[in-house]
This record gives sequence, C-alpha cells and structure tokens, in this order.
Amino acid sequence: MDFSKIAGRKVLITGGLGFIGSNLAIRCIELGCDVTIITRSLNKKKNLDTVLDRVTIQEVNLSTANNAREDLRSLLIGQDYIFHMAAQTSHVQSMLTPMEDLEANCGVTLELLEGCRELCPDANVVMPGTVTQLGHARILPVDEHQPDWPLTLYDTHKLTCEKYMYVYYQNYGIKTTMLRLANVFGERQQINNPKRGILNYMLWRAMTGKKLTVYEPGDFIRDYSYVQNCVDALLLAGISPNTNGKAYIFGSGTGLEFQKMVNEVVDAVYRLTGTKSEVVRIPFPVDEQRMDVGDFIANNHKLCDDTGWFPRISFVEGLNKTINYYSSHLGEDLNEG
Repeated sequence: MDFSKIAGRKVLITGGLGFIGSNLAIRCIELGCDVTIITRSLNKKKNLDTVLDRVTIQEVNLSTANNAREDLRSLLIGQDYIFHMAAQTSHVQSMLTPMEDLEANCGVTLELLEGCRELCPDANVVMPGTVTQLGHARILPVDEHQPDWPLTLYDTHKLTCEKYMYVYYQNYGIKTTMLRLANVFGERQQINNPKRGILNYMLWRAMTGKKLTVYEPGDFIRDYSYVQNCVDALLLAGISPNTNGKAYIFGSGTGLEFQKMVNEVVDAVYRLTGTKSEVVRIPFPVDEQRMDVGDFIANNHKLCDDTGWFPRISFVEGLNKTINYYSSHLGEDLNEG
C-alpha cells in the first residue's frame, strides 16, 4: 500500500486525541504531514506523547455553536485532507439524549461540510460511519447494496451524515468518502468503558483479572478489525481518486463468534501476562437485545478494488500488539475512570 501521496500535506483531524484519531495522527506525522488536531478536551493528550512536538492541538468543543463555528472555520483554510473523527459514539447514549446526539453527529458534520464548501473546496474529506447503520443484515457477508434500516438514533444520525457527504459531493464537488466501520480494537482506547469497543473492554477485564460476561447464547458473529488496518483504510480512502462521493463497508472480512472472541482474549492475556480470568454467561438483557443488529461479516471487496486496501495485520497479531501496549500502560489506561 502506497501512502506517499499524503506525505508532507496539510492534514486536519477532528477528534484527533481519541482512539482511532490518535493512531491516525501518529501515522500522518510519521508520513511527514503537517498535522492539526481538534479536540474538545486535553484529557487524552497522553495518546500523542511520542509526537507532541510535531503536532498542533486546538481545543475546541465542536458541539457548541457560535465561537466553535468560527474556530473550526479558521482551521479549515489551506487543509489538503480532513479526517472527521469527532463524534458521540454510544448507541445507548444516543437513545438517552437524542438531541445531544443529533448535534454532536449531524450538526457538527453539516457545519464542517459548509466550512469546506466555503474555505477549502479542494480538500479530501473522510469520515467514519458504522456498519450498524444497516440494521439487521439480510445476507452475509454484508456489501454496500443492502438496504438501511437502523435500529438506534446513533446509527440513524450516522446514516444522515453519510447522506450529507454525498449531497456535498454531488452539488459542490467536495471530495467526500465515508467508511462504515466494523468493531475496531487496538491501542489508545479508553478500555474500561463498555460504551466503547467491546473487544478492548473485554481485554481490560481479562488483564485486570475480572470476570468476562457473555450474553447467551454467545454465538452471534462479529467482524473485528485491528486499528492499524483501519488507519490504512482511512488514508487510502482519502488518497484514492476512486472514492469520491462513495461510502464503503469496512471490516476484516472474517466473522468470529462472540464467545470465541472472548475465549481468545482470555487465552492471549494469560499467555502474554500470566493473568487468568473467568468467563460467565448470563441472559441477553432485553433493552440491549432490541438494539442488537445480529450477525455481521463485512464484504470489503469494493473498498479493496477502489483503494488497494487489504488487512495486512491479522486478528491474532493485532490482539497481541494490543495486549502488549496496555501491559506497558497499566497505570494510565487500565484503571482510568
């Protein structure tokens, strides 16, 4: 995979101290990019400890109007690539505070696109969505042709953002691309929060000797993607001329039963750290089951064909890298509130 086209260019990353955003920022810096990050809080500044002297960080809460709008627009000028990673990402939270989710996802995205139209119309804009925008998959593996019937407001708002991106491409020629991400795991995520990535959360419980809970029957299938493979895809989506105005399914292309994923996490943690955890099984909570989209495996052929992407790091290798990372950040990440 060739990333040379983005080398040395100006890159803006919203949510750049977050999980995927920080990994993307580090990669862009390694490629020699001039990177600016927008973050609502400096709480996760440690995610960029190794590159702080080579990145510009701007603290802006994009979900607040007026001042934030002007701050955002001032940072758009002259940007070559914009990765809009900032979002409210909890399905559960979206149902509890729907108007806040609407503003954090749809409102901010629309404001960003308007700013691009006026101030940097030649920039490439890439944004992550979620494979759960689809709702229940009719056929596995899932490609881009299945109809969308989202089950939560988070999924609905992400789908709306995808349509915003298409509208701005069609009407104004803004080079937009959306990647619908499957379950991403890896370094630099707050892993003790069940509202974040489920694999990383299970990994935290295993590394701290806590019980891991599997909802019965535990045989539902998910597609888990290591974060560096995701970063590869985001970069190639921005670079490729074939992706403009399009949305893609992103995932490893391999399905794994949830109970098997949990067992692999427990075994890998024991092998690498010596900590052994117990797995317990309980009934699937009714409220969560209503929001569950069921089995999912990504058909990533369209993304591969248009960008040359492939998952270069295997699930097992990615899992080992993730455990080793958190082993060396035990006090910082594993016990963080």
